[in-house]
Amino acid sequence: MKNLLTHYKSALLATILCCSAGAGELAAQQSRTSYFMKSSTVRTLQNPAFRPERGYVSIPVLGMMNPSFSTNGLTLDQLVYPKGDETVLFLDPSVNTDDFLRGLKTDNRIYTSVNTQILGAGWYSGQGFWSVDLSLKSNASMSAPKTLFEFMKKGNGVEGTTYDINNLKGTAEAYLEAGVGYSRPINDKLTVGGKFKFLLGGGSAEAQIDQLHAVMNAGQWNITSEGTMNASVKGLKTKEKLDNEGNPYIDGFDVDGGGIAGYGAGIDLGASYRLTDKITLSAALLDFGFISWGKGVHGVANGNFNFDGFDLVVNESASDKPSLSDQFDSMTDDLEALIHFREQGRKKRTTMLRSTFNIGGEYELLKDKLTFGLLSSTRFYQPKAYTELTLSTSYRPINWFEAALSYSFIHSQFQTYGLALNFSPYWINFFVGSDYMLTKVSSEFIPVKSTAADFYFGISVPLSRR
Repeated sequence: MKNLLTHYKSALLATILCCSAGAGELAAQQSRTSYFMKSSTVRTLQNPAFRPERGYVSIPVLGMMNPSFSTNGLTLDQLVYPKGDETVLFLDPSVNTDDFLRGLKTDNRIYTSVNTQILGAGWYSGQGFWSVDLSLKSNASMSAPKTLFEFMKKGNGVEGTTYDINNLKGTAEAYLEAGVGYSRPINDKLTVGGKFKFLLGGGSAEAQIDQLHAVMNAGQWNITSEGTMNASVKGLKTKEKLDNEGNPYIDGFDVDGGGIAGYGAGIDLGASYRLTDKITLSAALLDFGFISWGKGVHGVANGNFNFDGFDLVVNESASDKPSLSDQFDSMTDDLEALIHFREQGRKKRTTMLRSTFNIGGEYELLKDKLTFGLLSSTRFYQPKAYTELTLSTSYRPINWFEAALSYSFIHSQFQTYGLALNFSPYWINFFVGSDYMLTKVSSEFIPVKSTAADFYFGISVPLSRR
């Protein structure tokens, strides 16, 4: 457990300086494709009123694993390009500047999350269904204006060239969640459910540059910026460096010891209503809550300093060409040099969880063997909300096997079909699925064309039926 928390803390610290947030991690911490699958135990996490056909005990750590990411249009092949037999970043001189900038939006956003259920169980008691679980969750988001990429790509301007970069923001957090849930039918049509969650914060970071003004002067960029940052990690210490004016700024972080950085609480609420013998309506509000963080590093960006610009180390020697990782490290170093936060004491703060609102309707055919469903799912990120509309169908030809196929409309481009499979013989329940099946990946199995990707995996041991 300590190693996992340390891993997440390291990612948080990198976020603070770069105003990005774990964009390399694999957005919704729920499997929309399986929302209407009655044999799946995972669906109880999407609506606490849903009751699986059988109780269960999850395999530790393997009860449910879910990495995911989404963007508002930015894809990997807009950032990396083929160059002969190698791959280069967009900063490489071989990448056409106009072609690169044409594919970007005014505001480019990335959302990521990783959810791991460490322990979990559910069982029937009379007409009620109880569930308990312990999970480790991490969330991150980034919002970067197109002008930042233009400045990075055109970083060597003539005297007097200016750039104004506004609203660059990154957030990240990691926490443990212990939950207890209960659902019960009110009558033959209505079932309600809820879950209370106690939260232990591992770490949280947010950084925002409200305005960054760059002017080319005597071969260097003169930078003036305004912004704030907050980092809440137990035992966090800053490392400082001096800029060209002799003013200190944050150049890195160390963690001395570690521990719980904050406490919080949250609730899930859900309901399911059987309108007719074939039509069922449902709705749920998930992760409505907060975490109160202890005193953490508070920094401001309000100084004036010089910046040399973005330089991509290019070595055309056939035997010593920089790898993609080397190019990325060089770009990251330059980003850190561009953003100067000065520590301004310590402060407490409170952050809200990333809530999700689900509303769905399903139509059943063939005595529960075939179901069609439509689900609207909205997740409230920082700085903006993310909405997905998913049409799905599930088929259960035999009692121990169910399959579902879905299509999500908002991040479509004919690439966002989902697939979920649930195997449930008497001795095991195995679930695997994705809401965004990958159509094209790199040699490292990274999606290069997709604006969203996720993966769900879970194993549990079935208990008695209700």
